[in-house]
Amino acid sequence: MTYDFIVTGLGCAGMSFMYYLLDSELKHKKVLLIDNSKKIENDRTWCYWAENPLEIHPKNSPLIFWDRINIIHKNDVCQKSLGPLKYYHIQSSDFYFEVLEKIKGFTNVTIVQDKVVEFEENEKDQVTVKTLNSGNFIGKKILNSILPFSENKGELMLKQVFLGWKIKSPKNAFDHRSATLMDFPASDSRQTEFFYILPFSETEALVEYTIYTQNTIETSVMEAKLTQYIQQHLGIDQFETVFKEQGIIPMTTNKLSKAKFQNIIPIGTLAGCTKPSTGFTFYDIQKHCKDIVRQLVRNQSNLKFDWKRKNRFTFYDNILLNIAVKWPKELPSIFKEMFEKNNGESILYFLNEESTFLNEVKILGSLKFKIFIKSVLQYERH
Repeated sequence: MTYDFIVTGLGCAGMSFMYYLLDSELKHKKVLLIDNSKKIENDRTWCYWAENPLEIHPKNSPLIFWDRINIIHKNDVCQKSLGPLKYYHIQSSDFYFEVLEKIKGFTNVTIVQDKVVEFEENEKDQVTVKTLNSGNFIGKKILNSILPFSENKGELMLKQVFLGWKIKSPKNAFDHRSATLMDFPASDSRQTEFFYILPFSETEALVEYTIYTQNTIETSVMEAKLTQYIQQHLGIDQFETVFKEQGIIPMTTNKLSKAKFQNIIPIGTLAGCTKPSTGFTFYDIQKHCKDIVRQLVRNQSNLKFDWKRKNRFTFYDNILLNIAVKWPKELPSIFKEMFEKNNGESILYFLNEESTFLNEVKILGSLKFKIFIKSVLQYERH
């Protein structure tokens, strides 16, 4: 059998593509989905900001959001109202469940639980997907979010490495009305590190340790940092851990996918949907997947499925990444100053790359120039 679409990888991007495909004129096409897990566990936390929940936001779970955020540097707190925006939270298991329930209504969609090991283009302008145990499958178009198999990319790439625990405290310890995006501790580290807090109540929160690094960080080191922060900074001596997440996010403006075949469409982080300077991905995945489906429906020649960013945002990100690599101790004060001198919604529209050029000039003009001039003079693409 030849499938019209094969989706390799059922993470956020693969699931999002299927959500929009099944709402389109192409919903009855033959589709194969391949992933090496059942997608029943809560393995990720996703957040985004918007005025209202996105259409793909899970409907059958509580709507969790915050309308205030904190940026903290050496215990100095900058709290910002988000105006008309809200900072929304999604538990991946809720997201997987609802999309999989939607998929169950379509007998033309097949799911295979296996590992993809290779892609191979055949003579009929189609692609063969080879799996570890289930054999080979042929598709006309492949939607792929799996990072390259044989290439050990990112050895020297700046990465956002994180470890998070959802904890329950026996006493009130959190302000459930505001999320902390970055709490930069006083530190002698030569790398940028911070803590991230999503409070669900006064006694329950997701607390994460994050570091920007080009190196490998042992899990035990991050666990020690997280434990110390919870006990000494938050003042919670005893706590119950109810959920753990851990990951690595590439921080680069370079392409992660150099597709060899025209019928393999990269999606998700592989397509460049991760914001290089912050790591936020969910919102751009939705825009990209919608656009791909719209183009597939049109079925015109010379379609362009790349995720395109405006050049000026790539430049802004490279300036910050350059600072993160060469002068990491400067980053905390840059983020703190950016939020202190501008309103919250303007900053978030800027980070979503939905701001106007005039607003960007205003935001950038509010910051101290010295480190940015230094970064421009020693400019490198990261």
